[in-house]
Amino acid sequence: MNPEQTRHERLIDYTTMLRERFESGVLAELQDLSQWVVWRAEVEEGKKKKVPYNPNSHLLKASVKTPKSWGTLTEALTALKTGNYSGLGFMITPPLVMLDLDNSFDRKTGTITSPHAAEIVTEVDSFFEASPYKGLHGLIYVERPIRNVHTDALEIYGHDRFTTITTDHIAGTPTTIKHRTEALEALYRRFAPPVEERASQNTGGGVVAVARLTELPPEAARDAVLQELLRGDMSRYGNDHHRADWHLLMKLLHWTGDDRQLTKSLFLHSPLGQRPKAQEPEGRGKRGNTNYVDRTIDRILQKRHHPPMRR
Repeated sequence: MNPEQTRHERLIDYTTMLRERFESGVLAELQDLSQWVVWRAEVEEGKKKKVPYNPNSHLLKASVKTPKSWGTLTEALTALKTGNYSGLGFMITPPLVMLDLDNSFDRKTGTITSPHAAEIVTEVDSFFEASPYKGLHGLIYVERPIRNVHTDALEIYGHDRFTTITTDHIAGTPTTIKHRTEALEALYRRFAPPVEERASQNTGGGVVAVARLTELPPEAARDAVLQELLRGDMSRYGNDHHRADWHLLMKLLHWTGDDRQLTKSLFLHSPLGQRPKAQEPEGRGKRGNTNYVDRTIDRILQKRHHPPMRR
């Protein structure tokens, strides 16, 4: 039996196993969604990466921002059977969230090797599977918009990301994806706690805690423009930073009830808020003791409360 035939047979066995697992109900919540892709292990800039590909176009990369480059589960399984790809993948969109725990699982022994990973798996209590290499991936649903977090101990992704899918379910965890908003907020407090910052000059003074994105009301998750901007997508505004900043701050003020500090905190934790101009410290701007974000908020509120008179 030649090596190529052996590889082909292994591939057929693997895809057959995947289909049988899906038919048995594994990840039933995701099976009917057209967010499936395939991926290849590639080296980019000296680093090994998992690159997503369109299951309906031969070796055409898939994009997190282009739903037309995604496909159905059947299409992804069919593409995987060609032998051109390394595995299945799924594009993450709200309300789905993926938890990524690197270097935490031993495939040979089937054991969780990291104490903190074991704690997270127990505390979150949702579907977990082994990643293709040495990690764990958890899937949960949440009722709040979230910000992606990347730390050495844990990564959290709720948008602009795809996850590999192995169906190698971790024994002892639920076989279905659970709603775990409170558990996610506990993970934020533990691995990405709010950072304290000086409040703007006011009569009260003092220090305020930077608010988390999860403090927005649930209805904000259905605001398409807000969600685009929170992901850093400025295409609606011609990729103009100033226009995008203005509209994101305006949206945040609306959803926070004109809470200046909460709005500012959420903005600074978003992709748009990472620009040096947005991170400008108070008192160092070109226009006195305020900074770019404070001035923009001031202008929005002034315009809202004192609209120009029509002639």
